[in-house]
Amino acid sequence: MKQLTVLLFVVLFSISASFAQSGDDPVLITIAGEKVTKSEFLAVYQKNNVKNESLTKENVDAYLELFINYKLKVREAEALGLDTLTSFTNELSGYRRQLARPYLSNREVTDKLLDEAYERMQYDIRASHILIKVSSNASPVDTMAAYNKAMSIRRQILAGASFDEMARKYSEDPSAQDRPASDNRPAMTGNGGDLGYFTVLNLVYKFENAAYTLNIGEISMPVRTPFGYHLIKVVDKKPAIGRVQAAHILIREFEGKEDSAKALIDEAYAKIEKGEAFEDIVGAYSDDKGSAAKGGVLPWFGSFRMTPDFLLPLYDMNPGDISEPVKTQYGWHIIKLIDKQGIGSFDEVKSDLKMRVSKDNRTFIARDKLVARLKNEYSFAYDVKVLNKMTALITDSIYNNSWTVPETPVLNEILCTIGDQKYKLAELAEYITTKQTMCKEGDDKAVFVQHVFDNFAEEKILAYENDRLEQKYPEFRALMKEYRDGILLFDLMDKKVWSKAVKDTAGLQNFYETVKENYLYENRADAALFNVSDPKAEKSLMKYLKKADKKGYSPSDITSMINTDSIPLVTFNEVLVEKGKNEYVDQVAWNKGEIKVFNEEGKNVVLWVRDLREPEPKPLTEVKGIVTAEYQNYLEKQWVEELRSKYTWKVNEDVLKSIYTP
Repeated sequence: MKQLTVLLFVVLFSISASFAQSGDDPVLITIAGEKVTKSEFLAVYQKNNVKNESLTKENVDAYLELFINYKLKVREAEALGLDTLTSFTNELSGYRRQLARPYLSNREVTDKLLDEAYERMQYDIRASHILIKVSSNASPVDTMAAYNKAMSIRRQILAGASFDEMARKYSEDPSAQDRPASDNRPAMTGNGGDLGYFTVLNLVYKFENAAYTLNIGEISMPVRTPFGYHLIKVVDKKPAIGRVQAAHILIREFEGKEDSAKALIDEAYAKIEKGEAFEDIVGAYSDDKGSAAKGGVLPWFGSFRMTPDFLLPLYDMNPGDISEPVKTQYGWHIIKLIDKQGIGSFDEVKSDLKMRVSKDNRTFIARDKLVARLKNEYSFAYDVKVLNKMTALITDSIYNNSWTVPETPVLNEILCTIGDQKYKLAELAEYITTKQTMCKEGDDKAVFVQHVFDNFAEEKILAYENDRLEQKYPEFRALMKEYRDGILLFDLMDKKVWSKAVKDTAGLQNFYETVKENYLYENRADAALFNVSDPKAEKSLMKYLKKADKKGYSPSDITSMINTDSIPLVTFNEVLVEKGKNEYVDQVAWNKGEIKVFNEEGKNVVLWVRDLREPEPKPLTEVKGIVTAEYQNYLEKQWVEELRSKYTWKVNEDVLKSIYTP
């Protein structure tokens, strides 16, 4: 918490290094060798002037004192070498990475992607596809062959062929075809390319993009994704179901016993219609033993997590509704809708949606546009001939992830330039060794090298930009200086003030002795409260109290003289309180020896004012928190005085006077 406070302080009080010095901008103050111009000081003053107070002599002078103290503390931290510590550089680097993110992203594009994603969240799409596989690193010949195959299939569909049948015949997505039973799984009917319902961020962006722009029944042109070429047909589009919680009864259907499965689900449904509890029917009938133990309840799910036949009835159901028997590839179901969660407003989902979008491949769109702009700005160029030499160095060992960089003079040739920076082919070669798993058997090496080089160039251009943020953006340079000085100030303040005040118990005690008169109790009553349950005992108590002062009786003495049996007739409690702290003491006159009886149910309370105390200091244990804070202020004041003696500073009075409001 203290570190955050100091950093906020620095944001308000630090100098912005972005202001140029000129004849029109005279130096106002020189602090420990650092010159601060009039415009710099005024910029920081106004940044801190949240109440919009005028530049009076009183306001400016007060702020100037704080400013000088702050700068002297930072200078001392530098003199002690705190800015060279590994812990400091690591912490500052962490802050820099956070501050740099907005400068290394295309916020305009990112915001548009966020808006687009939210708009698409409003709908669930049901689509089918036919996949013709082709590697991202396939040769141009293989890529064209896959594209032509997809186009041929598309022409057949447009001519009247069934999309479902063409998917079963040609699609290289294994789910499209029927799968025979095996030792590990039962036979499974192919989906004919049907992907069911999905929404935004469920599928790769290029596929999603095509699906959300197609009309129902329309067949897309071949769409390239990392998996290959897709032909996409949108089958349905519905208002989004959001997230759903449902329970079900499942009757599995086995080959040759279809009629018995149907009869059993109808029997279960008839009992529900007659009023029997859904949960009871689940326990008696459901073949899904995992959910049956929970009353048939399934985990929350969205459109993409459930087979379409199961999902479809839920779109029109309300919580508490129970469906008629529904047939899916798993058997027969009776479904009860428990709850629905809608999409929510943009503000409600923005944070989560932003995180999901940032992890999706659509973010490459924003990065690509940023990189394209930076390439132009920094005159990025590369030598195609040198890049081709890289391809010649790649052997088939790349396919099994064992390629190593050969020794050859070629690697010393300049591959590309970014601004004033030149990059040798050797750097790309080393980069390729970390990307070998991207190259699969049969991939075209030249295409692979081009893709890896594109990634290499993007990383280098972003790194080049990152290294120049302080030069390029004055506000970033100023903010980095603020964070740098803030971290230094926190570390030194902790050492000199905060931790010292907490750990220096002897110093704190000595300081307390000098200020304890500032923390006094008010007048206090030293009183005893007796609880009496026997009239005879009360009479004895009053007798002893009247001569207690003369005899020097204490409450303990008195009760011991009355309680002669094992069962006490009188008990007491001693209090030392200020006014307003005890309901009984507040009801009597504050006189030494004052006695008053309070009648209560089943017993009486007798109050005896034994003594009155004048105001006196509270013990350190009771005021330690506030005294520690005062001690910290004292230590800081002493430290500042030392710094003002150690370092020099000089204010140009003429410039200072020119700041004051007349």
